[in-house]
Amino acid sequence: MEKYLKDPVIKKTVNISYIDGSFAQVFASLASSGSVFLTKLLVFLNGSPIHFGLYSAIGQLSQIFQIVGVILTKELKSRKKLVVQFALWGRLLVIFFGFIPFFFSGKSAIYIFLSIFLISNIFQTISANMWIAWISDMIPLQIRGRFFSKRSQLLMVVGLLTGYIFSLLFDFFTKNGGSFFKNFSDLKFNPISFIFLFIFTFASLMGIIGIIVLQKQPEKEKDIEKESIKDFLTEPFKDKNFIRFLIYNIWWMVAVGVGSPFWQPFMLKNLKMSLFEVQIYGTISTISALYFLKPWGLFIDRFGNKTAMRFALVLGSINPFVWVFATEKIKWIIYFEAFTSGMMWSGANIVATNFVLSIAPDKKRQIYTAIQGTVSGLAMMFSMLMSSFFIPKPLNFFNFNITGEQILFALTGILRLTTEIPLTFVKEKSGKSARYAMIYLQQSLKVRLENLIFPLKPKK
Repeated sequence: MEKYLKDPVIKKTVNISYIDGSFAQVFASLASSGSVFLTKLLVFLNGSPIHFGLYSAIGQLSQIFQIVGVILTKELKSRKKLVVQFALWGRLLVIFFGFIPFFFSGKSAIYIFLSIFLISNIFQTISANMWIAWISDMIPLQIRGRFFSKRSQLLMVVGLLTGYIFSLLFDFFTKNGGSFFKNFSDLKFNPISFIFLFIFTFASLMGIIGIIVLQKQPEKEKDIEKESIKDFLTEPFKDKNFIRFLIYNIWWMVAVGVGSPFWQPFMLKNLKMSLFEVQIYGTISTISALYFLKPWGLFIDRFGNKTAMRFALVLGSINPFVWVFATEKIKWIIYFEAFTSGMMWSGANIVATNFVLSIAPDKKRQIYTAIQGTVSGLAMMFSMLMSSFFIPKPLNFFNFNITGEQILFALTGILRLTTEIPLTFVKEKSGKSARYAMIYLQQSLKVRLENLIFPLKPKK
């Protein structure tokens, strides 16, 4: 990777991407899909399981708007201006989350929250589609796995620190009513609303600073696509390998979506965990991911995304079963799962970004990415909504109570493993087989153990 960083343009791209990404990660940790603070706000607004399902599904529904990014840039030579504009509006809108508790209540507050969340996500999705094409043009394929792994490492640390600081702040002011709020006992609204207002305003500010940095990032002039929109959008569907890839991706997203709206609500409601305890879980997962990101990046550059995903799927199918045995009294067992979860997702997330780029033609990466994002989002949205509307009834198994959410957690584990089936048929030119990778890893481990037991004598 050092060889490529001697190019001043690539080096500048990488450095700015790290800085811009850090500010974007602060924003995302506080006010984007998956944020525990958005989940907490929805709990605060008395959201039901169906509302949590809709909230989770919105993050996937917005993915269909990746196509808009492709259409908007089709006849342009530059993506930068539109990336900045759409990201700006997406990040500005989250300020309004903080005002909801002051002016609305009941279901109206929930649906206003969901509406703002949807619009913000749509803008951010359009921007993200154009950004991924922009960055993939700037970063050579040979180092892309390592670039994304290093960037992810940095962003995870930033996200971890952000989560801790604001979780401690939230818990401090809300624990047992908080002595701080005794001075506001005469207010007509819940004083905790002030914390939400501060969090989401700060998130928006950090996001805007990130956009200012992003504007300094270099950009290669893109080719103008002269085909009709119809031909441009349908061309990837003539690629048989891409169709096989879409089938695998849909299968995987459906599997992951089962039960996914309930991981954080299960921690907050069923396991009675504080935000600080949730952050401990996140910390263990993040530390694990940080450790394994570099090995995953090297593994992907050496053996390919397909082989890396085969290993990730096996691990990802085991993790959810730990949650089946978690209760308020033995909630600590999910901390063990956090470690293996971080290990698995650190690899799976790099593959999610890099796999489609590795099989797409050089000048078609943006449209391939958009179509993949669209079908993936719809697939995961479908299984999320099905999970929310059709939660299984609790079971009593040998005097052990299993909630409906835990049944879904077990089901997602089974479905994840079956994703190995469609993945088998996807072809990746630069990849090596899982068997080859296993032999290589076994030989490497053997050499390491031999050197450990019988260290080489230094030459005289």
